[in-house]
Amino acid sequence: MPQAPPTFRPPGWKPKAAWERQATIFPDRRKRGRAGQRDRAVVLAEEPFCRKCLEGGKYVKTDVVDHIIPLAWGGSDSRGNKQGLCDPCHDKKSLEERTRGGRGG
Repeated sequence: MPQAPPTFRPPGWKPKAAWERQATIFPDRRKRGRAGQRDRAVVLAEEPFCRKCLEGGKYVKTDVVDHIIPLAWGGSDSRGNKQGLCDPCHDKKSLEERTRGGRGG
């Protein structure tokens, strides 16, 4: 029976945890840490009311900072691609994106 060739591993080697591994297919371009928290605070301060509800004439507090074009579909993490939404509007938008699937099509 064929066997795989032996793999050299230095002493003390251990497999990396999922969060330590490098993303290979779709690199995550999301801002992390304080930079992400700062950007989120800016969006919440600039848009205290849900953008979708305002279009309908309702004043509902913003709960979630949402990417207009998702990062997985090639959207950027810049301020121009972010909007403030309430939880129900964000859930509805996310469901539409999942059912549409793919990269925006």
